[in-house]
Amino acid sequence: MKTGWGIGLLVCVLLPVALLLFGIVDVAQTAALILLLAGLWTAVFGVVFENANDRFYDVGFGIIVAVLSTFVFLPVQYAAGLVVVSVIGIILASVVIRPKMGQKSAPRQVSR
Repeated sequence: MKTGWGIGLLVCVLLPVALLLFGIVDVAQTAALILLLAGLWTAVFGVVFENANDRFYDVGFGIIVAVLSTFVFLPVQYAAGLVVVSVIGIILASVVIRPKMGQKSAPRQVSR
């Protein structure tokens, strides 16, 4: 499965580089597009292909990487603030979504 994730990330890097070479985007837009596509691919890969144990971490990491791409549209301090807010949101979501470890039941007494 990690091979599919790696190949997807390779496409996420090569596509913006090709757009840069054709003169469609500039260097800053290329970096933002790489981050956006990589974040979206990581999140989609986590939802569709990852097992239940790693799904939340992949989706959360994908969201953080995608939010990093906002530096091209927003001032850097706002983009950094969005990243911090995203991390806080993912931490809070992990507390709410993750199943709680149930209390261990008392050992049963064996009747003789």
